[in-house]
Amino acid sequence: MKRVNLLAAGMFVLGQALSGGAAAAPVTLSGSTVDFSFDDAWLGLFGPASVSGDTLYFTPTAFDAQSSNGAGFSLANATINVTLTARSGYAFNTLDLVERGDYLLLGSGGTVDVGGQIRVFDVAAPLADMTTGIAPTVPLTTPGLPTHNWTATASANVSALDARVLNVTVENLLLASTSNPVSLAFIEKKFAGLSVGTVAVTPVPEADTYAMMLAGLGLVGWAALRRRAARK
Repeated sequence: MKRVNLLAAGMFVLGQALSGGAAAAPVTLSGSTVDFSFDDAWLGLFGPASVSGDTLYFTPTAFDAQSSNGAGFSLANATINVTLTARSGYAFNTLDLVERGDYLLLGSGGTVDVGGQIRVFDVAAPLADMTTGIAPTVPLTTPGLPTHNWTATASANVSALDARVLNVTVENLLLASTSNPVSLAFIEKKFAGLSVGTVAVTPVPEADTYAMMLAGLGLVGWAALRRRAARK
């Protein structure tokens, strides 16, 4: 009986491992000067990803938070992790996040808000990172119908990292709250775009390249001297 149980347990663990492996789907999307790599099984509320130029963008359809009739706080959150690889001849300069959606406030005592952060580090030196907060461009306080559009942004200058490959984590928060018995607060995210700014760079020859160049110049000079000596 014990052997049967152990066999069954082993088969269950193997099945879980295989199903987890099948769910994991590493994806790389190519931009103009940057490649975006991520696991599409971890996109969650963001939904499928697309690329235009050097912008990785999402158009979620179920990323919302809502509260009604004094129910208190409602929070919707999701986090994505993306690896950015600069193409040969380019270096990272800036990261800019733009998010858009709409919201609705009815009655009194309702509030909505957008938050989160971008966290970035150089894959070759992961112990040091930089963060920047995501915030709406204007307060989300307009009441009544129809729904009202909102925009939230975040920017980071990553040129100082001098990295070839960056790891970027985008954490998103949507908050809705009501404190009165006849009230409604609703907010939804409908677009999120991460734009990568790059600059063209001239590759610097390595030390062995310089050595080969000097050796070549030396051979050219030596050959020229031999020709001159032969003419005399």
